[in-house]
Amino acid sequence: MLAVLRIGALSVIFILGCLLGLLLCLIRPFHRDNSYWCARLFAFSHYPLGIRWHMNNEPPLGYDAQAVYVCNHQDSLDMFLYGPMLPRNLAFLGKHSLMYIPLFGQLFWLAGNVFINRGDKRKAYEALSEAAATVRRKGCSVFIFPEGTRSRGQGLLPFKHGAFTLAIEAGLPVIPLVFSSTHLNIDLNRLHAGDICVEYLPPVSVEGLNRKDARRLAAEVQLAMAQKLDELDQQLTEVRD
Repeated sequence: MLAVLRIGALSVIFILGCLLGLLLCLIRPFHRDNSYWCARLFAFSHYPLGIRWHMNNEPPLGYDAQAVYVCNHQDSLDMFLYGPMLPRNLAFLGKHSLMYIPLFGQLFWLAGNVFINRGDKRKAYEALSEAAATVRRKGCSVFIFPEGTRSRGQGLLPFKHGAFTLAIEAGLPVIPLVFSSTHLNIDLNRLHAGDICVEYLPPVSVEGLNRKDARRLAAEVQLAMAQKLDELDQQLTEVRD
């Protein structure tokens, strides 16, 4: 029953967050901090969720450093949980289908984020090149879920190489961000729903790399993040014990 009430509260927060975010974005469309503030709006949900945070560190290059941030993507709770960890001056890279979600799709676009059509390789290639040019021009960071879909309790899925191609083209370091497993550590039917543990990994330089190195880089970062994910889950096991 408690889970049903919380899901209802999340639905209300989602709608209000979209409406307030749209208002902000209509006032200053495509502003470089729109995504940051919209993410903070959705992050208010952790209060009714009853989730306790454990932030192991802060961004290794500071909150204002330009980089490509890559993060594990688990389920629909992600958008309500990740806000407090995000830097400013940030754009998200999202799949093209997000455009068709009422309210959210329009918000995502007006916030200055970038859509990628993964079903069309030519358009996806062009979008990545355009995103890299935009990042260089605006001096902003990019946030990407390199798995390309929600893992839904299957652990860290293999990474697509688009995020790393973009980082190489833009000449920006890759900064991995790892969240503990929500399916193992959160139960919305409990009064205290659970804990989230979050940690940034050291930045990965792309100096001297070209597009051909993107797949190898993706595999290396995926391995490091998978190991860290196991460590964070173990950390929460010790906290509970």
